[in-house]
Amino acid sequence: MSNAHTESNPTDQYGPVDPESVSVPTELTSDGTKLVYLYLQLTGESTLTELNQSLEMKSISLLPILETLVNRDLVSRDGNAYLPTAA
Repeated sequence: MSNAHTESNPTDQYGPVDPESVSVPTELTSDGTKLVYLYLQLTGESTLTELNQSLEMKSISLLPILETLVNRDLVSRDGNAYLPTAA
């Protein structure tokens, strides 16, 4: 008997099946802020190091973006992890 789920769909590990279900709040205007917000929405949570490596952005650029997202209650921080807040 074969395993019913032997083939893995690559999109399974990257977030919702329908990326159209994720939207960017209109108050986010910079491309970097939008990118970080969308990344966190799709991954669920990330550390600064993971964001740095995945988005190829320097920490000096990421920190003010994350601060903006936290101040706007779009992202929360739990220890070293940044998580999107509930919509």
